[in-house]
Amino acid sequence: MVNNYHINLEEFPLNKFKRELKDSEPLPSRKILKEKLDERFEVLKENRVCNLQDLVNLLKTPKKAREFAEKSGLPEDYILILRREVNSYSPNSVNLDKFPGVENETLIKLNSAGIKNTAHLFRRVKTVADREKLAADLGVSDSELLELTKLTDMVRIKWVGPVFARIFLDTGVDTVQKVSEADAKTFYKKLVEINRAKNYTKGTFTESDVELCVKVASMVPKVIEY
Repeated sequence: MVNNYHINLEEFPLNKFKRELKDSEPLPSRKILKEKLDERFEVLKENRVCNLQDLVNLLKTPKKAREFAEKSGLPEDYILILRREVNSYSPNSVNLDKFPGVENETLIKLNSAGIKNTAHLFRRVKTVADREKLAADLGVSDSELLELTKLTDMVRIKWVGPVFARIFLDTGVDTVQKVSEADAKTFYKKLVEINRAKNYTKGTFTESDVELCVKVASMVPKVIEY
C-alpha cells in the first residue's frame, strides 16, 4: 500500500488497542473481543506481541491465525474475529465509483490516467500543486478533484467507507485533520441530521462509533495539503 496511507501500526501499542476494545460498544458479532480481555491479552504479550503490527504479522492469514489459536489455546473464533478487527485499522483502498455523487465523466477521465481507486488518487493529490496539475491535465474541475481528495482522505480512517465519507463531507468535517479535532457528540448529531435529510444509508451508527473514529483519525498521517 502507498506510504503514509495508513496508520503506522508499529506505533500503536497493544495496551492502547486493549483499552479501545474495553471502551467500545461492539456489535453482537464482535462482543467476544471483550470477553476475558486481560487474560487473552496476556497470552498475546507472552507471544511477543507489543503493537498492532506484531499482531497483524502473527495473524497474517486465516491459516496462521488458526495455527496460533491451536498453539496458544485461545478460541479459534476469537482469534479470527481479532484478526478481522486489527486488519480494520488498515482499510483497503476504495474504488472511486463507490462514492455517492461523483460524476461519471470525472471517473472516466481519472480512469484514463490509471486512477481507479483511492490509493491511486492518494499518490497524485497530496499537495495543492499536484491537484492543480492533475485537474489541468485531465480536464477535471478543481472543485471536483478537491472533493474526491477529501473523500479519499477520510476513507483512510477505520470503518469510514465511501458512504460515510460522503456524510462526513456534507457536515463540513471533511478531512482527517478535522475529524481528529471534532467533538464526537456534536459531530455525531451532525452526521445523524445529514443522513436523515439525505437518506444516504439505513445503516446504524452510535455516538461511541463516532468517538472511536475521532480517536483513530488522530493517528492517521496528515499528509494531504489543503
